[in-house]
Amino acid sequence: MENLHIRMKTLRKSNKLTERQVAEYLCITQQSYSNYECGKHELPSRHVVSLAKLYDVSTDFILGTEPAHAGTFDLNINYINNIPLKNVLLHILKLNKRNRLELIRFLSYLNTFN
Repeated sequence: MENLHIRMKTLRKSNKLTERQVAEYLCITQQSYSNYECGKHELPSRHVVSLAKLYDVSTDFILGTEPAHAGTFDLNINYINNIPLKNVLLHILKLNKRNRLELIRFLSYLNTFN
């Protein structure tokens, strides 16, 4: 939950809302909301639920434990060694069909060791 305040700000800005608008939605003052978004105060669970409804995401997404919607992923998240997931997918898409199939077979093989 350490990035909760960052996620709150990102969601608000991506939905083109002001702090005041979100605060009004939550029935709190703009200053209270600002304190949550800056990480100065802990966000109550009732507001997590309200924000999830406002932004049409899961509460787990707001808390940082899963993607926004089932079956979706944050493509900007670092996959490994500061390489974003979107870069990994772009490299895969550049492969021809035969090589993609080989990659899938290899990944399936590696999964047998887990």
